Amino acid sequence: MRTIQKPNSRNRSDVQIDPTLEEYRDKILFPEKLKKANELLKNTKLPSRKRSN
Repeated sequence: MRTIQKPNSRNRSDVQIDPTLEEYRDKILFPEKLKKANELLKNTKLPSRKRSN
């Protein structure tokens, strides 16, 4: 017979997000890196997908 285990409080996260970080939500912090990443993604070819039958 199996017994039901009680929830372990160690599995819960005690992380609280600092509310002052909200000012960065819609800001682009590194525009040069973002531009470079977008260029790389635009010019990169994706590998062909192999289909299994």
